[in-house]
Amino acid sequence: MKTILLLPAFLLAAATFAAAAPYLSPTRMPAHPVPHAIYVLLSTADSIAVVDPATEKVTATYPLGFAPSDLAIAPSPADPATQLLYITEYSPVGKLHIYTLPPPSTLERQLPIENRESKIENPLPIATIDVGAYPAAIALNHDATRAYIANQFSNDLSIIDLVTHREIARLPMLREPKSLAISPDGKLLAIGNLLPLQSALDRPVSARVTLVDTQDNTILANIPLADGTQSIEDICFSKNGGMLFVSHILSRYALPTTQVDRGWMNTNAVSIINIPARKYYTTLLLDDIYLGAANPRGMTLSPDGNTLYVATAGTHELIALSLPAALAKIKNLPNPADAAGNLTLLVGAKTRIPLLGKGANHVLALDNKLYTTDYFSAGLTVIDLDTPISASAGGTTSVSSAATSALQPFSPSALSSRFIKLGDEPAPDKIRRGELYFSNASNCFQQWQSCITCHPGVRADGLNWDLINDGIGNPKNTKSMLYAHATPPSMITGIRADAKVAVRAGLRYIQFVQLPDEYAQCIDEYLMSLRPVPSPHLINGQLSEKARRGEKLFARANCATCHSGQYYTDGKKYDVGTGVEESAGVPFVTPTLREVWRTAPYLYNGSAVTMKEVLTKYNKSGKHGETSKLTDDELDALAEYILSL
Repeated sequence: MKTILLLPAFLLAAATFAAAAPYLSPTRMPAHPVPHAIYVLLSTADSIAVVDPATEKVTATYPLGFAPSDLAIAPSPADPATQLLYITEYSPVGKLHIYTLPPPSTLERQLPIENRESKIENPLPIATIDVGAYPAAIALNHDATRAYIANQFSNDLSIIDLVTHREIARLPMLREPKSLAISPDGKLLAIGNLLPLQSALDRPVSARVTLVDTQDNTILANIPLADGTQSIEDICFSKNGGMLFVSHILSRYALPTTQVDRGWMNTNAVSIINIPARKYYTTLLLDDIYLGAANPRGMTLSPDGNTLYVATAGTHELIALSLPAALAKIKNLPNPADAAGNLTLLVGAKTRIPLLGKGANHVLALDNKLYTTDYFSAGLTVIDLDTPISASAGGTTSVSSAATSALQPFSPSALSSRFIKLGDEPAPDKIRRGELYFSNASNCFQQWQSCITCHPGVRADGLNWDLINDGIGNPKNTKSMLYAHATPPSMITGIRADAKVAVRAGLRYIQFVQLPDEYAQCIDEYLMSLRPVPSPHLINGQLSEKARRGEKLFARANCATCHSGQYYTDGKKYDVGTGVEESAGVPFVTPTLREVWRTAPYLYNGSAVTMKEVLTKYNKSGKHGETSKLTDDELDALAEYILSL
């Protein structure tokens, strides 16, 4: 029977246990050395599960009372015998919560599940520190005197003094910093920025990795990777600190989407940065020539540093990559960057390990075992590294065909693996199934991609794609899926009558499969359930004074004529003078302005990097709002209002 653990030094401030969220959605999981335990973040249940790795049982569940995004465990800088738990709260004004973990003896105290509705006096955390908007990741320095927080939507890095519990610096990042890693010597912090921050017309287009000197808190470099790099999900230093591994999607956006096989549209990769040179070195493709490894997420190294394990969320696998073998193959190339286009290079250097759950998110190596969080299956897959992993001809283990079934775990062959159930969930409803189908590349031809590949966070990847639905040779910027069903017609030129038509066309012409309509119906329900994230430009949920001035200018400049109503669109098409070359004179559908702060670059071809550029550089004719007579301050205010919606 699952229990709620009553720990005087840990449980959060809510006086009454709230009912559990319907789905658990495990994501991050650090290991706690004293006592030996794994703490698993249950992202949609606002709680943490504790797993005993010896018994492989859940020993406790902690309700949190807020949306957690990451967690870390380390000794207290004031008292090394005391272990502290650090949890980031994913909210407009983000928080770092610090709790004291109990000594091993208190693990005996348990609260019977029948009393979970009882009123309980819970002590406060020892500290709560404000950070930036929507913190996505936390990293601690080696002596646990500093915490680094990647604030995804305020696009900055909070540096926290863990002795005084104060933020001592805030550094600007690029776009959606989401992953962090500390170098083995502690002198360097690496930050993975999820998406590119540049015009989609640039070449190359790439999300970047930022390097920060931890001694003086200065930014050393912003390093681009291969052209088409997007969705940087995790970063990991090599054992000697000379290399940084970066998991991401590598999009072949320059090609028309006439096919998907052999990585024509998207490949899935780990890139390597040369740390001493502070430069991109090469890209290792995780895919096989006829089988993609879609949507790489978390990574970890083996204890000896020779194997890199990468969780692939879209295909529900771990990729075990032999670094000595892979690097030896790279050295034989005339140009290491050529590896980014070679799907056969790593044959024999990698092994595909099918998992027991769906939606692999994070991977942990502990006591010669691997643990993965399986987002859609409410549990962990455990793999024994003592058991040899058999490889098929060609150097990879095939994925079980059962991976294409619904949310239930499946059984791979030739592996010593088990599944740890973290808690009970109801049967998946249409929305939950739609979330899985949107993320599941097992349904795509050769498993190269899923809907979320080009719509990270169910929004946009910042790239231009030639989808051939309105002819070849006129690529257009990816649109967010937020309110897609509420704002017909769909696509930038309105080529699809509505989002339901677009969803079905996407499955057929982007994933190149013909699925039962139940899949599309569930995706419809999932997309219709989306709600906007409150803008980081708001102050306590309200427009700033500057944005309120911009609201008046929005009407004065006649922006509200077309961007009207609840979704700030009239659903009509206009030639607003922004089309060039083959798109000159083409009318475009008025886009919604809801959550537009999150969807740069702007305009149909992603040419405008900022909203101010939309109002100035790309509005010379005045067809896109009467902005030519506005002062610079007024333009700033107007942009601030739009970015607050």
